[in-house]
Amino acid sequence: MPSMREWILPVVLAVGVVAGCTEAESGEAAPAPESSSADGSTEDGAPKVENPLDTSAYQQDPCSSLSSAQLQELALDQGKPSENDSAGPNCFWRNNEARSMASIAFVTAGNNGISDVYANRENNAVFEELPAIEGHPVVAYGSVKGEIERGYCTLAVGATDELFLSISVRVSRANIGQDDPCESAQRVAEMMIETMRSGQ
Repeated sequence: MPSMREWILPVVLAVGVVAGCTEAESGEAAPAPESSSADGSTEDGAPKVENPLDTSAYQQDPCSSLSSAQLQELALDQGKPSENDSAGPNCFWRNNEARSMASIAFVTAGNNGISDVYANRENNAVFEELPAIEGHPVVAYGSVKGEIERGYCTLAVGATDELFLSISVRVSRANIGQDDPCESAQRVAEMMIETMRSGQ
């Protein structure tokens, strides 16, 4: 059974590899300037976030991103944060019997939001733009080829132009090959955005 470290690994890799930088005079890396095109996207092609989320309270308590009612609907147990928070605050939920899982990480490293994922698109084995959720751009991404076929999907969801949510799902063992894990991940993302918007 994958550990939370394995779930967060794609996020750490994404942040570590994709954060654009320029050389500062002191010799230290500095964030590359981000510019926008006429269509509202960044120079990497990432859409701008139309309806930014205030995630501050949920970064303090990531496991509150899903309400008790939502967890019941998803048949998941109460969440636990991981010790590996190098990408940002996170939470991990599972159903041991069904072997289904979900996780969220508030990716605060990089400060370029979902643009970092777009900048690294050529280096990811999985990169697919999906329909936006209430003005929040969504991309399925991952460093491991074939993970969707094995029932896993990780989404990058633009929360603001400086921060994205990395939301991972593994469908139940019985539904591998039957349920699209990215559709399941989109449903989980919709629930999380609903919770954060309502301030539950």
